[in-house]
Amino acid sequence: MALFPITGRFVGDFIPHLVAVDTDDTMADVAEKVATLSVGHRVPMPTDPPGYEVLLDDVVIPESTVFGAVVAEHDLMPLQWFDVRFRERASVAT
Repeated sequence: MALFPITGRFVGDFIPHLVAVDTDDTMADVAEKVATLSVGHRVPMPTDPPGYEVLLDDVVIPESTVFGAVVAEHDLMPLQWFDVRFRERASVAT
């Protein structure tokens, strides 16, 4: 358990944030920490929020993945850029 500073940006917001995340946090926790700083402030909250997802280099990281594992796997340095967005809804086939 250690704090790790990241640069987090919610897609649609023009302000990136310095966010302290814990290496034991899941990516769902990371998403919530970043989203809290933008959604409802500069990014409108949808009426039926679909949840959030975290992207590293435009690749979605599964929400149950532990942040420390991502740091180790990608050999990340402090202040690494992460994007967070509303989870994309699955297309409905008719």
